[in-house]
Amino acid sequence: MDSSLEVKYHNLSQILEADDYVRERLQPRASSSLYLHLADLRESIGLFGTSERIRILDFGCGGSPYRSLFRNSEYIRADFTPCKGLDFLLPPDSSIPVPDCSFDMVLSTQVLEHVPEPANYVTECFRVLKPGGILILTTHGLFEDHGCPYDFQRWTADGLRLLLERAGFRIKGAKKLTCGPRALCCFINQWIRGLRPPKSSLFGLATWALRVLWHFNPSWLNRCADKHFKKYSIVDSGLPNNTTYIALLMHAERPSA
Repeated sequence: MDSSLEVKYHNLSQILEADDYVRERLQPRASSSLYLHLADLRESIGLFGTSERIRILDFGCGGSPYRSLFRNSEYIRADFTPCKGLDFLLPPDSSIPVPDCSFDMVLSTQVLEHVPEPANYVTECFRVLKPGGILILTTHGLFEDHGCPYDFQRWTADGLRLLLERAGFRIKGAKKLTCGPRALCCFINQWIRGLRPPKSSLFGLATWALRVLWHFNPSWLNRCADKHFKKYSIVDSGLPNNTTYIALLMHAERPSA
């Protein structure tokens, strides 16, 4: 591996394993600019948490922030980044050296957008699942470019469904996460904190005042969104008029026959 890429992967593994990074995904803080996205993601994945003794593959695990939701499972960790305690370090083609039908569940959270060959990745998900096993996969709809270390694609609900069905999966549920006005609030939270307009204009002064407000009360917009737009957190993909969404969740099954 190129030495500069080795450094990039090393730095990335430190970020993904950091306590603050993991805690923010399991227990998002309302003061975070990504709170709405992370809270909806955590809630949607939590719906599949179980205390059953099942065998799970966390496929692109990073720091495995959601591991505690499956506390009695045999939890196998695989990633492309050399994080600590991995069971498997993955090659670029996503292949994992385990027999067919090895797992009851594959968990893939915010991984697919970083995979150069997503069809290979979901085919491998299908291969390693037992018949009747389930895939819980989340990825981004609308989101900023965030290399990890690379960022290759975004998905629509129809496009992600088609990708999984072509691999052989049966879709059991499809959800859009952080939709409509709730998504807008999340975007505003990120954009305001990053704006640096000149103060020599009315727009600049207004933006500066907004940034001061965010500094002293960073959670107010998130709390307003929780109060007024909670119904846009997790929305069935079949419902109309939800065309803006930050993330997607697919619940899919490897058919038994």
